[in-house]
Amino acid sequence: MSQELLSVVRTALVLLALAVPLAARADQAPTADPSRSRAEAALSNIRALERPGKEGFATIWDGNKYVQCRMTEDGGLRCEAGGALMQPTLNAVLTPDRIARLSTLGWRPDVRFGAYVRTFPASAAAAQVAADVLQALTEGYDAQVANLEFSTAWVTREPCPPRNGPGQNLAGMVNDDPAMQSTAVHDCFYVPTVDAQVSSAAATSDALFTRYGARITAEIQRLRVNTGRNLFVIFDAGIGFIQCQEDTAPPGIYCEAQSAYYWPPLSTVLTPDRIAELHTAGYADPGRTANYSRTYPFDAYSDEQIATQIINVLHDAYGYNGVAVLAISTEGSKAEDSRTPCRP
Repeated sequence: MSQELLSVVRTALVLLALAVPLAARADQAPTADPSRSRAEAALSNIRALERPGKEGFATIWDGNKYVQCRMTEDGGLRCEAGGALMQPTLNAVLTPDRIARLSTLGWRPDVRFGAYVRTFPASAAAAQVAADVLQALTEGYDAQVANLEFSTAWVTREPCPPRNGPGQNLAGMVNDDPAMQSTAVHDCFYVPTVDAQVSSAAATSDALFTRYGARITAEIQRLRVNTGRNLFVIFDAGIGFIQCQEDTAPPGIYCEAQSAYYWPPLSTVLTPDRIAELHTAGYADPGRTANYSRTYPFDAYSDEQIATQIINVLHDAYGYNGVAVLAISTEGSKAEDSRTPCRP
């Protein structure tokens, strides 16, 4: 073999030897997790960016399942995961098993706002905190990583910054958005009103009727008396609502029960078994409207019977247990939100 050919062969062998380990390392390189990277970036951002008179908050959420973190005075991070006290929809998510899992992961209940809290020291790397937060969301809340959203915000520094009010989306989260201020909680703790302090164990549909039956019956009677005037009433349990108005053809009360069509987080509440409860109560699937719907003919149902069915549906289909106040609003009310009546 000539010296020239031998040199070419040796060069080829050296290049091959180098290529094999490089290829092996490329195959073994971990795939970057975009959700973890974004969470880490958000946490790093509130640690790095200082704004006079303000403090940074990093929020990671899937629907109403969220964790919000802020810096502590010693440079650590205090993270809060939403609870069912202010967001009743989480009752269907935070099962005893998932609450136990959160406890195992180091998250402890905070009686002030019903959240679950974990504090990380200043020495904790943002990457590790991000991993722990995502683990809490996925294992404690069954959050879907593909659906996660991320944000940072700087809020005026004060002992008790404003939080989204009970029953609002992301209830309990620190938020100074002017659009949320009318229902915001601007206290250092949240105490449900006396009317809301009902034991879950005692809150059967009969107990709920004892509390709200007379008012609901009277509202249905009002619709019957005012047939033809296009009046309506909304019974909002925070975890779902039923809205009704009089119907003229045939004469009766037309009601719609909220679906998850416009509010996807409700899908965690309306399981197949609970949708079956809606069907049993005579409510048709969305299609004619975006909600479940039915009519109660005047000649077949008394006002009290309609009220009883409304309470049963809220209890059986939406899991309403009386912990949150049943908000009742009409066309003349200054309602907490801008829901329109059943039909224009």
